[in-house]
Amino acid sequence: MTDQSIAPQDEKPQDAEPRDGEPRDGEPQSTEPQDVGPEPQAVEPEPQPQPEPAAEGVPPVPPVPPLPEAPPSADPWAAPVPPVEPKKPRRVLRAVLRWTSAVLVFGALGGGVAYGITQPERTRIPGLETPDDGRWTYQPLALPKLPAGRPVALDGTLNPGGRHYADLRSLLLPAPEGATPDPAFPGTKGWLSTATYLKAFDKDDQVSQGQFLTQEGLRHIGARAWTMPDGTRAEIYLLQFASAPYAECYRLEVGSSHLAVAPSMRTDPDSALIERDAGPELYAFEGIGPSAGIQVRYAYISAGDTIGLVVLSHKGTVPVVPFRQTITLQAQLLG
Repeated sequence: MTDQSIAPQDEKPQDAEPRDGEPRDGEPQSTEPQDVGPEPQAVEPEPQPQPEPAAEGVPPVPPVPPLPEAPPSADPWAAPVPPVEPKKPRRVLRAVLRWTSAVLVFGALGGGVAYGITQPERTRIPGLETPDDGRWTYQPLALPKLPAGRPVALDGTLNPGGRHYADLRSLLLPAPEGATPDPAFPGTKGWLSTATYLKAFDKDDQVSQGQFLTQEGLRHIGARAWTMPDGTRAEIYLLQFASAPYAECYRLEVGSSHLAVAPSMRTDPDSALIERDAGPELYAFEGIGPSAGIQVRYAYISAGDTIGLVVLSHKGTVPVVPFRQTITLQAQLLG
């Protein structure tokens, strides 16, 4: 066997370059530690403030959360800039102005029309006026106040005698607007004499009428008369007796008498439709005057202890509407 020398394993070849960090041949080996970079250090958490121990019997105060940090401002000394509103389209503005103007115009027109309708009387508005039927304009009527504890005249239970406890002159129908009062009739200022009343009848009836009135207990007579601008004359007589039975007897007596202004008479066919379910009774007549061309309409009103006589006369024809209007209003005052 041949002897072969085995090189030790730790020997390096001659031409081999030393590795990084290894000392070259002949250089002393450094014992200082090599710089391998800073070692990472563990970050310890910041200690949180601990709430102080509360006194006995007092609840602990919770910690106040930190306020949020304000966003950094570009320029802390700069003035605030107001927000810029977007401009409305010009078409929208024009449309708003047009509609506003239209609303104002129509509102003004509507207000003017409403004012024009509410201010004048309805009868004077074109298209709404009531056709003139010839009626007269009377002032608002009101019944007089009765004495305390006295019933009305037509209360058959509490007032069987039909007595009018109110002053009979206060129950006379007032003259309408435009009328000229006759001063020979006292109205509310006095009583009419029996002799003056009898002149309203034909001479043949005056004597019998006078005797009857004396025997049947006539108390007094209230009267009023006027003349309208068209020449129509109206006369109203109210005769009060001791009780309703005496007044009814006179009504039967006078019903066949003739007025001086109407020697020829008959039942009024135009006023025969006047009917009353309760209250005074009406008896209407029509007459022809002593001279041609004069018409007379008159009616008797029976209301308790009082007999009313309403006479309207006019050259030509007495209108039916004002005649029925007058006798109806006078009956309402008596009833």
